[in-house]
Parts: sequence; C-alpha cells; structure tokens
Amino acid sequence: MSAPQIQTTSPEISVVVPVYGNRDTLPELLSRLDKTLADYDCEYVFVVDGSPDDSLDVLKSEGLDRPHLRVIEFVRNFGQHAALCAGFAESRGRVIVILDADLQQSPEDLPPFIDAWREGKEFVSGVRSSRRDSFTRRFGSYFMNRLVRSITGVPLRDWGCPMAAIDRRIIDQVAFAGEQRRFLKPLVARLSRNWCEIEIKGLQREGESSYSMFTLIGLSLDFLVSFSNRPFQRLTGVGAALLALGVLLSGVYVILRIAGVVVDYPQVQVGIFISVLIGMQAVILGMLGEFTHRVYRLVQGQPFFELRGEHVTGDFMGKDRP
Repeated sequence: MSAPQIQTTSPEISVVVPVYGNRDTLPELLSRLDKTLADYDCEYVFVVDGSPDDSLDVLKSEGLDRPHLRVIEFVRNFGQHAALCAGFAESRGRVIVILDADLQQSPEDLPPFIDAWREGKEFVSGVRSSRRDSFTRRFGSYFMNRLVRSITGVPLRDWGCPMAAIDRRIIDQVAFAGEQRRFLKPLVARLSRNWCEIEIKGLQREGESSYSMFTLIGLSLDFLVSFSNRPFQRLTGVGAALLALGVLLSGVYVILRIAGVVVDYPQVQVGIFISVLIGMQAVILGMLGEFTHRVYRLVQGQPFFELRGEHVTGDFMGKDRP
C-alpha cells in the first residue's frame, strides 16, 4: 500500500488526531488514512493525551515505516481540545484536518473536506447523518447544539462532530484565543469568513465516550462563562426590565391611592417591592458578571498543555526528543 506523499517543505495537509485509550483502533486508522490520502501531500500529527494504555508504543511501532507520522506526547491528560491545539502548534500544513481516533468517523470521508477547502472554504465541518449513541448522549448533544447556535449566531447543525477541515489562517488565530480554545468549533466558526458543512455517516463508537451527560452539563456552563458575555448582558436586561416595571407599578399605585381609586392592598405593595428588589439584584449581578468576564479574559496565563516530548521517525529507533 502506498503511503501519502511527503516533502521536505511544508505539506499541504496536516491530519491532527487526539489519542486517549485508542490502542486497538490506531493500526486500522493509520492503514485507512494511508489508503485514503495516498495521492495527497500530507503529514499525520497524533497527540497522545496522557493515555492510560500503550497507545504511544503502538504509534511508535506504526511509525517505523511512516516518515509522515509525528507523535506528540503530553505529560498528563489535558483533554481533547488541548490535544488538538498542541497538534495545531506542531502541524505544518496549509489546511488542518481533524478527526477522532475511535473510528466513529470514517477516514474515507476526508477527501470532500479537502476539496471544499481547495474551493475556498476556510472551515469545513462534518454533519453526522446518523447517530449511534445513547439517548442521554444524543439529548445532551442536542442541547449543546442549541446553546452554541444561540450564543455564536452561527447556524451549524452539528457542533459536536469531530471531523473538520480548517484553513491555516484560522489555526494561527486560534493560538491567541486563550481559554476560548476549549471550545474549538465555536471559536473557528466565529473566526471564519466562509464555511460549509458536509454530511458524513456516524459509525458505531469503538470503546466508551469520555463525554457523559454530567460532562456535557459542565461544558455548557463553562461555555457560557468563558466564551461569551451575552448571558450577563441578558441578565442585566431582564433585571432592568423588572426594575422599570416595579418603579412604574409603584408610581401608578401611589397615584391611584392619592386619587382614592384603590384602598390599601398589602399584596400589591409586596409584589412591587419584590419586583424592584429582584430587578436591582439582577442588574447588579449582570454588571458584576460582565466585569468579571472581562477581567477573566485579561488575566489568563496558565499553560493550556505541557509536552513531554515529540517522537518522529528517527526517534522510533530508540531516541526520544525532549
């Protein structure tokens, strides 16, 4: 089987794959990538994200006859998006193609993504035509899709599909996005001038998903806080509306009392007081949230990931590069 073309200069295509507990699927994934991309000038960048199994050893073995394969090793587990960002930093291609290592996306679907990029699309995202996940997983994905669409204003149908192609110009901007890199596709979609979606078939996952229902809930809250200040702005708006309503009702009530139209209604007074109080609290919390969000954006400084080393073809013979 012929391997993808690779030149001493920067390749056209970089395939970035995060790896965590995928030792059983890696040989098949690499074989299918080689067959699918045999006529392309490309490199593979696999990022071992603190995998608890021997995925690194499998990749070293598979890399003995693959000069186009580079392996990045984390000192510990930092998460999928950190692994992708590390792969972006080490990649050299003019377009970066990403997919998972669990074979839930077919490598044979990659050529249409590359063709769309060559036609001028800066961001090409996959849409799974069928899902073989559990009901709770699909419900969580549906909720996340609705949430991300409402926050970003970009009408992608499947924000959770891992397969995508991203232009180098966008990738270079991602490096300066701080903690927003934790939400890669919303960030890329916002940075892209033009994008498109390509339908792919979602296959049966090999192994268990690392995204449980509780993980998706945590991601939703994290996304609301770190990616957009819109929730705080909406909270301020709702509080201002309640405050204005309470003030208006209190004015009308006082006028009616002076005119003798109504008698003393303690329930109305309590309702007006609660409306004004809640409105004031919501306005204050919204402003504090807006302020905190801006400070949060300014003071980010912790590393997003830490590398243990990089392994290329020569290293697989026994030398590791620090």
